[in-house]
Amino acid sequence: MKLRIALCGALLLPLAAFAAEETLFGMRADVPLAETSKAPGLKKVLKETDRKALNYVNQPPLVPHKVQGYQITQKTNRCLQCHDVDNYLTTGAPRISPTHFTDRDGIVLPHVAPRRYLCLQCHVTQADAKPPVDNSFQGLGQFAKDKE
Repeated sequence: MKLRIALCGALLLPLAAFAAEETLFGMRADVPLAETSKAPGLKKVLKETDRKALNYVNQPPLVPHKVQGYQITQKTNRCLQCHDVDNYLTTGAPRISPTHFTDRDGIVLPHVAPRRYLCLQCHVTQADAKPPVDNSFQGLGQFAKDKE
């Protein structure tokens, strides 16, 4: 039995060398993952426009305005100054989703749940930027239609 294991290991060892030579690029396309790359510059944010159509169910809506310089800390959240339930009617901004008030245990809170407080983790600005790698994703049903 030990001889079989040793033989299998000896036969598989050269295959591992071939696998180790493969270079992975990930989302950076032209720079291997093992190397350090220069961060891309900020893309041009589109001027304030109508909200874009969603591509899939539960997709976080895109932000149709600049957010550079918005402060989101433990004590303040610039996004909530316009989108909170107390403010959206006077600002004309879309109201924050009711799902943002539910904590991880399903309890509805009187304020934005901590797991939803950092808006820019999910919501990104509409920018005039090409995808870093090819993407063949296609939405299904009504989400595949462009409603712009």
